[in-house]
Amino acid sequence: MLPQALEALREAINSHVPERIADCFTDDYVAERPLRPAEGFIGSDQVAANWTKILAGLPDVRAEILRHAQNGDELWSEWEWQGTAPTGATVVLRGPVILTTRDGRIAWARFYPDPVTTDNPTHTTVSRVLDAPAERIFALLRDPRRHPELDATGLLRHAETSRPVDGVGDIFVMAMHNDEVGDYRIENHVVAFTKNRVIAWAPGQPGQRPAGHRFTWKLTPTDDGHTEVTQTYDWTAVTHPAEVPRLPVLSADALDGSLIRLAAAVA
Repeated sequence: MLPQALEALREAINSHVPERIADCFTDDYVAERPLRPAEGFIGSDQVAANWTKILAGLPDVRAEILRHAQNGDELWSEWEWQGTAPTGATVVLRGPVILTTRDGRIAWARFYPDPVTTDNPTHTTVSRVLDAPAERIFALLRDPRRHPELDATGLLRHAETSRPVDGVGDIFVMAMHNDEVGDYRIENHVVAFTKNRVIAWAPGQPGQRPAGHRFTWKLTPTDDGHTEVTQTYDWTAVTHPAEVPRLPVLSADALDGSLIRLAAAVA
């Protein structure tokens, strides 16, 4: 027989009502993700906010408790969440949750579930040969002020960083906008930089570690003076339950559209 706190949480998740889920936690609830400390938080309000995002991406999610054990107020459990993403892909998260209760509600938890590895792709790659030397293309890619010229999504507004990046470890900030969240800012952490050959960045929220997305541009000069440009969007490292159902955030058409815009920008 399941302990009351676990049973209440499972039923609340399967009701698909964020407020009901949040009601299973104390107001001062402390959430820890030991493998990703930046994703920890305090408060049941954040529980409701997280589950609002999760249910937007997995509206049919079902929660099951595979195993559990109890020692006083401490509960050990293994969970599985399964639902259908907007792309039609089945998303499964599985792993242990350790929690304590106070007055029948969850007061603290260490949360370990991660996406189950499937055959679904975790990256998209597009390529085009551009009529421009690698040096000219690389100069544009390393200058955030020119990135809106490459945007095929309409999300980029302008760069808040006024100089080109110089190497791995640099951060450049872009002002963004979409209809769902309005205006926002993204910090892009440069994770690869080989002059005139490779540049890559990992975006994240200001002041936080990158979320796990990575954009890589590889330049390969051809014998006739042109350059083959390969852009790869990799989301393998994205594990947050609220983000997984939304993957990938960019389609192959959007990536290819940026290559078309790049060709025009360096012509």
